[in-house]
Amino acid sequence: MSKKQGKISNASDAAVAVDPQSLFQQFAPTLYFEKPKTSPKANWYIIAEQVVPATRDAFWETIRRWTLEPQFVIPPIEKAEIKSSSTESSDGHDHDGASDAPIDTMIRELIPKRKSKDANLAEKVEYFENDKEARVIYEPLESKLPFYYPKVKAYSFVYDSGSDDISEQSDDEEQGTLRLEIIPFDTLQPSVTDPKMQYALKTILHKLFKWCIQQRLGYKKKAHHDVLVPKDTYQSMYQYIKAKYGPHLVANWTEKTDPKKFVYEDLAIASYLLCIWKKEEEKTKRKQTFIDLGCGNGLLTFLLSSEGYEGHGIDIADRKIWPALSEINGQKKDILRVEALYPAKVTYPDTEWLIGNHADELVPWIPIIASKSGDNCKFMVIPCCFYGLDGTRSLSLPSSETVGKYRAYTDYIKDIAVKAGFQVEEDYLRIPSTKNIAIIGRARQQHQDADLTQSIDRASQAFVPRKTDREKEEERQESLKKPKLEK
Repeated sequence: MSKKQGKISNASDAAVAVDPQSLFQQFAPTLYFEKPKTSPKANWYIIAEQVVPATRDAFWETIRRWTLEPQFVIPPIEKAEIKSSSTESSDGHDHDGASDAPIDTMIRELIPKRKSKDANLAEKVEYFENDKEARVIYEPLESKLPFYYPKVKAYSFVYDSGSDDISEQSDDEEQGTLRLEIIPFDTLQPSVTDPKMQYALKTILHKLFKWCIQQRLGYKKKAHHDVLVPKDTYQSMYQYIKAKYGPHLVANWTEKTDPKKFVYEDLAIASYLLCIWKKEEEKTKRKQTFIDLGCGNGLLTFLLSSEGYEGHGIDIADRKIWPALSEINGQKKDILRVEALYPAKVTYPDTEWLIGNHADELVPWIPIIASKSGDNCKFMVIPCCFYGLDGTRSLSLPSSETVGKYRAYTDYIKDIAVKAGFQVEEDYLRIPSTKNIAIIGRARQQHQDADLTQSIDRASQAFVPRKTDREKEEERQESLKKPKLEK
């Protein structure tokens, strides 16, 4: 593909600002899976290429992050450990392209998420650069490759600047060609015929394309994960909890909801809480106690109880799966209870943690209840639906192009928690939900704000517990009944 044929307009060519969406929509790769092209680099074959409206620097920024954090590219990987690293002592740039020496070499070990099924994989990573191209090569150092790894001797990402003459290139040229290349096991048959592998390779090229553009645009991640719990600590806990409970819970799920979403979401939330609690236990020297307010299907309560934590869940109605989840280690436990709460009237002085996992109208009240329950009571809520203190969804939330309604609602909950006397912490959870912000109150900073006290008094008079789905259906059925006509 010539540079002229693949020309893409960009902000440096025009006075108008580029539309970011138009850049991402330009992904239309040329694929050579059935008949790979011979690469300029000996023994290599080109299987896909795509013009990218981004600089070489954007390519290198992306590649360096992918090398250190491959889990963002290959989901079955948990992390990579760098075993060794060396850099060439030259100026780091091969101007005529004649040298085969890498400018950087690393040995890394890929650590899989499924440690009981997949082995670690040692891999050599090499960076090359000359005036025409930048290249990274990933080469496995073991013959037995895991299921997620391309079935090749080595694979490479290339950023081709399109010219051998550096004088033809502008310093701010925001365009090049990305290539995905391989060294096949059988050079006589270099084609990639497996549809799954074709899909995986096209997907990884698409990710590289998008990340390069994001680097060009100065993309900054909005969600900051792992603020309160280190990623490695959380991932280790999640893999343990997932392996211990996941398969059985999915296979025996009796609710109408999708088990693959709801089970694994609560496994992740439980894992996060357990990490937080273990840090607390270093200070208290004992296990934490909890109450899960608005516990819904009861799964989070079940998981925490199964891990040896004393507590129970409360909800306005029971669920079909509750009897199965009330059995902990072979014994029936009273851990899931039906109760209609009037939050202005309840306190839990003997409990250390109040949890509100998508707990609807109880979420804004939980920091207040925790504050009233004593100095040792903490809380964690994951806001979902936009309920106010009066138990309705009539809350007026400010929103703009930069602040969405969910962000505005979480700020509303945080403001309540601050006024209730808490030092508020926030973290983005690694769960399959867009409503994934955890708000946590562990430390106190002041007594309850006077304005909040007045808001509580007004809201408590208006608060009405939410009707259950069962009650709503009964009312609907009742309204459909037609009176009998008198004869």
